Amino acid sequence: MSKLKGKVALVTGSGRGIGRAIALKLASEGAKLVVNDLDAAPGEAVAAEIKAAGGAAVAVNGSVSEAGFADRFVGAALSNFEGIDIIVNNAGYTWDATIQKMTDEQFQAMLDVHLVAPFRILRAAAEPIRVMAKKEAEAGREVFRKVVNISSIAGLYGNAGQASYSSAKASLVGLTRTMCKEWGRYKVNVNCVAFGL
Repeated sequence: MSKLKGKVALVTGSGRGIGRAIALKLASEGAKLVVNDLDAAPGEAVAAEIKAAGGAAVAVNGSVSEAGFADRFVGAALSNFEGIDIIVNNAGYTWDATIQKMTDEQFQAMLDVHLVAPFRILRAAAEPIRVMAKKEAEAGREVFRKVVNISSIAGLYGNAGQASYSSAKASLVGLTRTMCKEWGRYKVNVNCVAFGL
């Protein structure tokens, strides 16, 4: 019931669906949550649900791809809970079309939400995590952190009508592999989960 007591978790796209389930599960294990949804109402509802169950949560709503979002999101974890232990890059959606009908806007939108936004969030968290890890190492404490990037089987195998979505999700796998190598020294375990039907 309290495996994650004292831990701080950030979950994008956690106002509904998979993200909501992840946020509620982490909270049920004792984590303090920074939740997010594109729309304010679902994000606030999940934060309220966590608090009603005796947990701690704050909502940072809005598009994960908007300028400044990553700094606000990571900043909320630091200012409200003074830490970062778990990051789940879950926010996303699809905007499908066959390649001859796909616009530049559609292609870029998928890159922005599924690849650029996670990159920006991890970049915003990099210096705080480095500083915390250094202090912990100097104190002789081992603290392990986790990142989970949500990809898709479309990113692994492609999918007709999803050139943009598949490309973005495949690139997220590459970002994950790189972050494993960069953040291993800080004791951050970085994984990518590729859901599918």
